Amino acid sequence: MSENNNLDIFQDAGLMRLSQLLENMDIPKMRRDLNKPSNIKWLQRNVAINNKGPEVPEVIALLIKEQRRLK
Repeated sequence: MSENNNLDIFQDAGLMRLSQLLENMDIPKMRRDLNKPSNIKWLQRNVAINNKGPEVPEVIALLIKEQRRLK
């Protein structure tokens, strides 16, 4: 398996975890599309407003990683 392939697997796992966490949060459906950079930025700014709990910092960390990947 190539190094790029390994990175893709980790990125996919991060996106899957992020999607799972967002499903149980108070987030508008239109903002759940993680392929749009505008949604990633919006979520970084707003995810903690209506959501509390130990998963919020994990979501923010995953969003930061995804924003870096999309640049």
